[in-house]
Order: sequence, then C-alpha cells, then structure tokens
Amino acid sequence: MKGKFLNTFKKELATKASILYYEENNNQDEIASKLGISRSYVSQLLSYARSHNIVRIIVNVEGFYSHLVKKEIEFSKYFPEVKQFYFMKSKSPEYTKKYIGKFAAPLVSELIKKSNIIAIDPGTSVQKIIKELRPNLFKNYRNKLILPSMGGIDNENVKVCPNDLVRKLGQIINCEYLFLNSPAVVANYRLRDALLKEKNIQEVVSHWDKIELDIFGIGDVKEGSILFSLLNRDMIQEIKNSKAVGETQINFFDKEGNCLPLLEKYRIGLPLEKLRKINMKVSIAFGKEKALAITSILKAKLIDVLISDSITVHAMEKYLKDFRK
Repeated sequence: MKGKFLNTFKKELATKASILYYEENNNQDEIASKLGISRSYVSQLLSYARSHNIVRIIVNVEGFYSHLVKKEIEFSKYFPEVKQFYFMKSKSPEYTKKYIGKFAAPLVSELIKKSNIIAIDPGTSVQKIIKELRPNLFKNYRNKLILPSMGGIDNENVKVCPNDLVRKLGQIINCEYLFLNSPAVVANYRLRDALLKEKNIQEVVSHWDKIELDIFGIGDVKEGSILFSLLNRDMIQEIKNSKAVGETQINFFDKEGNCLPLLEKYRIGLPLEKLRKINMKVSIAFGKEKALAITSILKAKLIDVLISDSITVHAMEKYLKDFRK
C-alpha cells in the first residue's frame, strides 16, 4: 500500500514538473524551487514522465522547407560516413528538375565559401545549382579557384561543356577559373597521352591534388545515357560486358561500390585516388532510373553530401533492404 502511494505521488509530481517545464517554460532550477525539491530530482521526474507516457514528445517536420528529415536520418544509419543527406520532397520528376537547384543552392553556397579550390563536373545537375547561385552571396571571395574535374562532352547529339560552367561559377564568385580544353574520353590512348602533356591541361591537372570541394553528378550506365553518347562501339561493349551500374567523373562502379578499371587509358578526368582524398565531395543526383547508380557510389564511400529528392529516395530503398554496413 505504501509503495502504491509513493508511485502515485511520484506520477503526480512528475505531471506537475512536466506542466511547469513544457507548458509554462520554467527551467529546472525554477521548478525545483516551486516544488521544493532538488534540481537533479526534477531531471529524474521529467525522464520518468517521458518513460511513463505522462509526456509524449512529437517532432513536427511537416512543411520544414520541404525536407524529408526522417529519411535523411534513416539514410545516415545506412551510410554513417556521409556527412549530410539533403532530400527534397517532390511531386514529380518535372518538379524536381525545376526546383532542385533552388533547394540545393543555400547548402552549396556555404560549402563554396569554406573552400578555396573548387572542382565541378559538366553535368546538367551541377548546372542547375550554379543557375541558382547569386553574386551578392559571394563578396570578398576573390582568392578562390574554380576548375573542371573532367573534360567535356561534345558530339552531334549532346554538348556539355565544363568550361561554360566553370566560367559561370567563376563570374558569380568573381574569382579566378581555369579551362580544360579537352574531351572527357578520346578514342586513341596515344592522343590522350599527348593531350595530358599540353600546358593548359597540365595546369588544371596539377591542381587536382589540391581540390577542397568537388561538386558532381552521377550517371547510370545504360544505353541512351549521356555517357554512352561520347563512346565508340568498342567502349560501349566493354562497359556492357562489365558489372558497372554507376559512374561519376568517368569512374565506374558495380552495385556493391567496387571500382571497375574501365576506359582508364582513354579518359581525361579526376582519377579515383585523387577523388577519394578530397575533403568535401558533394553530389547532386536524382531520377528513379539512377537509384542503383547513386546507391553504388554511396557504397563506394565517395559522397560526403548527397542532394536528391523523394522520388529517387523511394526508388533507392529497395536496393538498401539487404544492405548492411
């Protein structure tokens, strides 16, 4: 009987402490004074109230800048080496294409401010971010250097030029920038070796060891992709015969995140060993068709910040069901 009385008294005291703390915004010292108990006992009562359903705390994340906060936390458990997931709630693929740049711009702006040598790839995803950056965000940042992380893509079907994006970002920040006047992949390895000896290209490549921030997209390895548009028939067949599912900056990976040595003699882009050493690697990648590719790059531990959308995240989840760290 005595124990039951004490238990009832504790619940009543815990309820009073909870009302004072959560509804009337008293701090623990004030509650201790009003209830005539110690501050440490107030802390115990608040914990007791939560564990015995006297208090239930609900975090309302609806409408919080359209973030999928719970999914971001969930993915962090799968990939603890990723510093930040940044997922936008999306209504449709068209909605994502229209707004993902605006969604990503605030985060990328802050990362740019903290970095002196910044590399970008010529992907359309990166282009969407740069389009949303504003010069008034970057005052007194002239000491920075912008450069490409790979050559360009230029054929009759697709034209993606890293120099255009480098120029645009350099002009927004009002800082120095370098051009890489070469394609991303060449058909002849001797030509590739000759290009790498060119003074202009050597200048860019010499800075790849010093990159502090790399902003890049992710490609799926499928017929009809932008990547395949710049490859000859033999190169395409080599990739098809491999287990490659994902690609970034002309580095290829299987579904487990293992790097595959494809087109090594023909590519002009940031080597994998240099990519791994970069302190901040930010990828903006979306589209349910890229879900497996994005997952493979995450497993390869090549992403510090991933920016994506709810449609892509939902598609990625099926590839994570059997995944264990």
